[in-house]
Amino acid sequence: MKNISLGLVILPLLIISCTTDAIDTADTIDSKISGKKSEKGARLMQTLSPENPENVYDYVGKLHNDLLETYLAGNYQYSTIAQISEQVEAIVAMNSDVALLNLETSVPVNLEEIQAIVNNPEAKLDEAIANSSMTSAAKISLSSFMNAALLWKNEEYGAIYQSIISYESAVMTNTEFSGEDKRIILTTSSIARYSLYYDKKPPYDEDWGTSVGNRVGGVSGAIDNSLTAISRSLITGIMISNLVTD
Repeated sequence: MKNISLGLVILPLLIISCTTDAIDTADTIDSKISGKKSEKGARLMQTLSPENPENVYDYVGKLHNDLLETYLAGNYQYSTIAQISEQVEAIVAMNSDVALLNLETSVPVNLEEIQAIVNNPEAKLDEAIANSSMTSAAKISLSSFMNAALLWKNEEYGAIYQSIISYESAVMTNTEFSGEDKRIILTTSSIARYSLYYDKKPPYDEDWGTSVGNRVGGVSGAIDNSLTAISRSLITGIMISNLVTD
């Protein structure tokens, strides 16, 4: 679309037919513009932080990204859910923050459940929320939040961050939600906030987490406890990322 618009401007000025040289020039200009936008975006990401200290479950998202960083640094070539799960669990066991936070033990990985999320994340999201112990109002709220997250892929992270922390603030002050409602929602939103940050963080720039599947894993796991939310999100997201890049 940018090339076409640029061509329409150049054509009447030169009063000549479109040549290969003209197209190359347009492409070069367009490439420089895109490059400058990418550089600006990278500089902006360096000044942004995904943290929200107001959310008492903020540590869940932070730990999610720390463990993901450790996994990706290992450059593992695992291709099955069982292999990825085993490695993620090993990394979790070695992480000192997990011990310091004294988190509940992660629920054993259900390989079939993870595969079902990989195959159809949207359906499993609806199922997980519907079958949860949350109140009806909380279920509707979390569903709306997750559906909104689907539309954020091409948004700047600053705008995404503001949307999420505004939502979290509304959840924390909602008198209709039970403590369990808030735990599940705020755990989920923390993982979403941090994982979306990772999507935009150079050098990944959306190469990680191209599917909503990792966040659906987070919802599914959050229903049990924080550590399960982290593990299930990581395993699902890594598996889906592998499928996308293969």
